[in-house]
Amino acid sequence: NSVMSFKQIILSLTLLCTALSLRAQQPAANWCGTSADITPWLEWYRDHRHEFVQMRSDDMIYVPVTIHIVGTDEGLNHFSLEKAVQAVCGMNEHFAPANIGFYLFPGDPVRYINNTEWFEHEYSGGAQMIQANNIPDRLNAYIVSDPAGACGYSWMNAIVLKSACSGTDNTTWSHEAGHHFSLPHTFSGWENTEWNFAQPAPATVGNNRKVEKTDGSNCDIAGDFFCDTPPDYLNDRWQCDDNQESNQLQIDPDSVSFRSDASFLMSYASDYCQSRFSLEQIDAMRANLETQHASYIQVTDLEAGVDDNLQVQLVSPIDSHIVQYNNFELVWNPVPHATIYAVEICLYPSFGEQVRLFYKTVYNETSVTVAQNILNNRTLYWRVRAYNEWDVCNPNDNLQVGILKTRNISATNELERVVTAELSPNPVVAGMPALLNVTSDETMNAKLHITDASGRICVQQELRIYPGENKLDIETNQLQAGVYIISVQNDKGLLLKRLVVSE
Repeated sequence: NSVMSFKQIILSLTLLCTALSLRAQQPAANWCGTSADITPWLEWYRDHRHEFVQMRSDDMIYVPVTIHIVGTDEGLNHFSLEKAVQAVCGMNEHFAPANIGFYLFPGDPVRYINNTEWFEHEYSGGAQMIQANNIPDRLNAYIVSDPAGACGYSWMNAIVLKSACSGTDNTTWSHEAGHHFSLPHTFSGWENTEWNFAQPAPATVGNNRKVEKTDGSNCDIAGDFFCDTPPDYLNDRWQCDDNQESNQLQIDPDSVSFRSDASFLMSYASDYCQSRFSLEQIDAMRANLETQHASYIQVTDLEAGVDDNLQVQLVSPIDSHIVQYNNFELVWNPVPHATIYAVEICLYPSFGEQVRLFYKTVYNETSVTVAQNILNNRTLYWRVRAYNEWDVCNPNDNLQVGILKTRNISATNELERVVTAELSPNPVVAGMPALLNVTSDETMNAKLHITDASGRICVQQELRIYPGENKLDIETNQLQAGVYIISVQNDKGLLLKRLVVSE
């Protein structure tokens, strides 16, 4: 039976690959730390690819993922689950032409790990992290601060990603997932080689790897073994031109000049240039999933997703409800099939990261407590996006927006409830002005006093405060180095700020 012999061969190859995957990794550059070697599986696939082409199905293949978010021993600096979900969504977009989709493992989509040695690690620490935490029969994705000096690597049935390289416009996750499913770099063999590109390339490079020629005569035994990924010798990050090609001109062993194709996700082109896998790369990844990673294929169709047209109905606070600025709760109604909710509070109704004051992603919860110092005495805006493990992409921008107003409800006087004051810089160098930013709900008069440590009034002036922000310069020309108290006072009460003037 040809199918049975096929599976038996794959079993032996899988065991071989598992054993070889324990070798030490050498970073290719500061971007990807995955080994330059062609895997034994890909060597085998090259000689048997015609059998897969004959058997190929275009059915969707679904890959379960558990995200491991690593922080410090103290439980600090975990990567945002919201951004991690967005990264998985980004992989789905890149892998869509391959009919490969990723979903979060139901009931176990994310695990948090507190370990400083794994948070910033060399490869030995990465091996310990993976061996201690990997879950069989799914893709394990670890997010850390520093994965051995690289943006990411694929190793030991896991991908490890740097948090700073995991933004929404970054291709690191898709690149490392490509490695996980057997793909080498398009410049495979050149990873640790320096070369003068004004000269024709040698016949071999690296560990006696044949150098691919532009005429395709050796494309299946040279470079990355794929004939629809043209030659590429560039082993460091590079920019692309308007034609999606490298600015760097290269010369093949036959003295033919060419430029590298920047669109391939397995190249080192900049993120904005990359967008695709080639058809032969897609064939290889699907074959790898059906053999070496066959245990990933646990479902043939996804469960119900979240209707992209549904709004999350906010419960409270809405309609400009007043809340304690440093301790309040946001509540919303559950959405059918949703298990993951991304919550954000922004300074303006335009939203966006630039004006975001708070964001948190929760799992199987419909409320979140904000117990931090959000801006006091402000009108703020909040909204919630809904996802579930099967459906991590939510393009719906028609979201209900809740409006809240922050106050210091526990203030000791009425002035503190309607006015806030922020002082910067503090300390301030003598002779340089400090800025007192007073935010008010209403128009009022007040008096400003600056007193020194002995209680002597050094400065006094009348203030007219208007609704919104009022910026007041605090001149220090007449002040000696020392500690001063700035007071703002009227019949509503008193606000106090401490100012340090340095020499």
